[in-house]
Amino acid sequence: MNRATSLYLDLARFIAALVVFGGHVSGQRFTGGLFWQFGPYMSHAVTVFFVLSGFVIRYATDQRETTAHAYGISRAARIYSVALPALAATFVLDSIGHHIHPDYYSARWGYESTGQPLSYLLCLTFLNQIWFLHADPGSDLPYWSLGYEVWYYVIFGVFLFHAGKWRWLALGGLLIFVGPKIVSMLPLWLFGVAAYNVCARRKITCAGGLALWAGSLALWIGYELWAQDNGRWMTPLFAALRREELPQDFLVAFLFAINLIGFHAAADWLGPLLAPFARPIRWLAGATFTLYLLHLPISQFLTTVVPWPPTAAATRAVILGGTLALVFVVASVTERRKNAWRRGITRFIAIVFPGKQAA
Repeated sequence: MNRATSLYLDLARFIAALVVFGGHVSGQRFTGGLFWQFGPYMSHAVTVFFVLSGFVIRYATDQRETTAHAYGISRAARIYSVALPALAATFVLDSIGHHIHPDYYSARWGYESTGQPLSYLLCLTFLNQIWFLHADPGSDLPYWSLGYEVWYYVIFGVFLFHAGKWRWLALGGLLIFVGPKIVSMLPLWLFGVAAYNVCARRKITCAGGLALWAGSLALWIGYELWAQDNGRWMTPLFAALRREELPQDFLVAFLFAINLIGFHAAADWLGPLLAPFARPIRWLAGATFTLYLLHLPISQFLTTVVPWPPTAAATRAVILGGTLALVFVVASVTERRKNAWRRGITRFIAIVFPGKQAA
């Protein structure tokens, strides 16, 4: 992967996290509807995350993580470096916030107060979305997507690092185990895998790449304009999967995958546009996962301590500025310290399974 494409991926994932953050804090209870324009695009942002994940994981397995052991260590470090602190922080913030304003932690605010110990256990083991389960850890509603993504890591790892009939038996068993919800969105993740394979194996001219990049953006914008008049591409057929917008997800995933292929091919032309901003993009991207997982528990907690109405400028400053400030503080000990988490997980596995050696 060239440097320009890597930078583009970082920019895309930070923007996607920012869209989810803006969509959630646009709620009346947070900021009185500020940034309401972000709301319709939160679903797009999650789709972008899935495609990016597939692209990056395929790159990692192609270049660095060439054994099952190395792959497992890296995936565990990446996920648990943020998931564990996010679960702990959510529990603490929800407990304090509920004590201050119990009415803010209710079903009306998307908070399910019953069965939380089980929900946290399911989320810790990423079983929170299998089949028709839907368990959220307190106020951390965005955590749902990890219950999909982690299983895509597992499924892809089994496919990549096992051979023969056992591979297909294991894959079949996994698909049955996780259930139709998770399987239904697996192709979105695989669009990212396919996009990387095209980038790595196919030679596309800069002109061709620019056409793909610009054309995919134009089609995406065209769809958004069409959706404003005709409604988004949704169907109640997928209501049981909790994803009525699944047809839209496939469209967005396909267009974004094409967009990545196009940018990579035209990196010599497009890369210089991003190069001057490389340092801030890298720094912001280093907090993306933390921003995605922790913005809602933090912002919901902050609503319990501000004395002003949601529409007040002071409230908006606290909710927006305070959430971002705390997110970047937490990120300094979570995803920015992935190597430390990787070493810790490696040592833990060596203790639990003495016969295993780091790859």
